[in-house]
Amino acid sequence: MMSYQKFARDVGFIGIVQILTSLSSFFLLPIITKTLGAYDYGLWAQINITVSLISSLALMGLSMSFVRFLSSETDQNKIQEAVYSILFFVTVSGFLASFILYIFAEPLATFGFKDPEATYFVQAGSLLILVSVVESISLFYFRIFRQIEKYSYFTFFETFGKLLIILILLKMGYGLIGVIAATLIVQGIIFLITLIIIISQIGFIIPRFTYIREYLQFSLPLTPNSLIRWVTESSDRYMVTYFLGLGSVGVYSAACSVGNLIQFFVSPLQLILFPELSKLFDHNKMDEVRIYMSHSLRYFLIIAIPAVFGLSALAKPLLSVLTTQDFISGWFVIPIIALAGLMAGIFQIFVNTMFLIKETKPATYINIVAAVTNVLLNLILIPIPSIGILGAAFSTLVSYCLMAAFCVHISLKHFKLDFYYLDIAKSILSSMAMYFFVSSFTISGILELFEAAGVGTIVYLIAMFLIGGFTDHEVSLMKKYLFRSKVNPSTK
Repeated sequence: MMSYQKFARDVGFIGIVQILTSLSSFFLLPIITKTLGAYDYGLWAQINITVSLISSLALMGLSMSFVRFLSSETDQNKIQEAVYSILFFVTVSGFLASFILYIFAEPLATFGFKDPEATYFVQAGSLLILVSVVESISLFYFRIFRQIEKYSYFTFFETFGKLLIILILLKMGYGLIGVIAATLIVQGIIFLITLIIIISQIGFIIPRFTYIREYLQFSLPLTPNSLIRWVTESSDRYMVTYFLGLGSVGVYSAACSVGNLIQFFVSPLQLILFPELSKLFDHNKMDEVRIYMSHSLRYFLIIAIPAVFGLSALAKPLLSVLTTQDFISGWFVIPIIALAGLMAGIFQIFVNTMFLIKETKPATYINIVAAVTNVLLNLILIPIPSIGILGAAFSTLVSYCLMAAFCVHISLKHFKLDFYYLDIAKSILSSMAMYFFVSSFTISGILELFEAAGVGTIVYLIAMFLIGGFTDHEVSLMKKYLFRSKVNPSTK
């Protein structure tokens, strides 16, 4: 069984990769927005959310079955059968989904995007569905079998590969079609490389689909969740497009791409947490399940809370530096979306309970309540001229607050977790100190932006240290890795 130290190291390793990929997002955002403008960027955002919806439906929840049933599996034959049956299944479903989007591209562009000329781009983007689903399953293999370094390297390559090829194709004048082509090229290459590695590790067989019925029985009830979660996370873009136009959705999407950086902090945790929890649960180690979830929640919050404050303090300078004047009006969306991201992270940690006990219906009901709330609030708020995209952001925040609250309530019926309220309070106080300090910076360039972020991080760490927000062991680890000093054995 994985030790907690190894668990923390793996999360830290992926966390570093996520930080680097986040930095690439900072560079990618100005490249696309300053080249395409608000209108074309809004079109790209619409294609992206459409592909994400259809891809999640094409997966039919099988990625979660992959994790749940194989995390503790050691039988080579079962592993082979599961990997290739699921991979083949989603290849077929992904191809069919791509074909359907291609066929219905014109009505979608006309009625969904309100721009018939977008048909060509929607047709090109339809191919993203197929590569997305097969790449997703192939990457899940490395997550499940704890090959975290390989998983992280592929994530790193995908992000920076897209950055490089998009930059090249945009410089060559290919515009939005270049962005789509770059995404297809990079994800296709990653799938081929991962497939070669998988075959080298477990061999290759023609699947007989022996267990696919069992996997689908677990995963199909989760499939509506994908649609419902999409409604909560992304349907507001369609409503912004309908009421305000593609230009406004471009502004809103750019702001959301910054605010959503908060979710990067939970993704490396969740990548390792659920497979490990599944193994512990299957071996009836409930106390360890509780410890892992409690510590994961604490570490997420003491990182995400200052991130919310930091993004709020730097919201306007971020858009000013990374985009053009057309996008700056959306800066007030960033703090709201960042806080919504924190709520989403809490939900992601606690929803593991429902997957562990294989009771997925409550998760569906929670998602339905959040989705209905989100749609109703969007329909009410977005059309109001004085509110507009601010209403879309507020609707998202309310939805995620409901999801987190309901999920925590249900989860605590099965596992009594430690919430570390005092540490969270100290994190909030330290974050407030950082916020006021960073807000005093005058920022006009990318270097000043990174300088403010770096100084803000230092202020937060110092404040947390002074008020005792870190344990002795955490302090010793920071000394070890930041100052290369030896860890005091007594603090272990």
